[in-house]
Amino acid sequence: MGADKGILVEDAATDDGDSFTIAKTLAAVVKNLPYDVIFCGQRAVDDDEAQVGAMLAEMLNIPHVSLVVKEEVDPAAKKVTAEKPIEGATLVTESSLPALLTTQKGLNEPRYASLPGIMKAKKKPLETKKVADLGLSAEEVGLAGSKLKIMALTPPPQRAAGKIVDGETPQEKAATLVKLLREEAKII
Repeated sequence: MGADKGILVEDAATDDGDSFTIAKTLAAVVKNLPYDVIFCGQRAVDDDEAQVGAMLAEMLNIPHVSLVVKEEVDPAAKKVTAEKPIEGATLVTESSLPALLTTQKGLNEPRYASLPGIMKAKKKPLETKKVADLGLSAEEVGLAGSKLKIMALTPPPQRAAGKIVDGETPQEKAATLVKLLREEAKII
């Protein structure tokens, strides 16, 4: 979809890391690359913490704008203008470059790769790196370097099965429902 190259950090030392160690690993990758804007998702579906982007920006010592739905980069002026929704309005923020933007749904229109694009992508360089290649030790990343330790996960209690209200007419069903809510559920 337009990438010139890829960098894959493939090292068992990074397994089970928290937001901090993920940001630390990404910072080690990105710090030596040329960039104007770094795009990160709003949050991951695993921990749902929404912290990697902000931590990465802090580690790189660059500005960060969160929850962006529209952006416009002006390379000549070395600035980015970003829009994000706030309660009933839109907040427009301007930042100097380089900057990091965390994004949310609505920023772009998804595109699907064409067959020629897929074939071209197979020829793009993909660097595979280990933690040591990034100047980090195994104790700094993954579970060993995590600041957050999950002690236990408890699923919510199972809900009881629903109940179908019997009756011939809507009025009978409504009367039965009211009776059940009053006598069994005790909520009215």
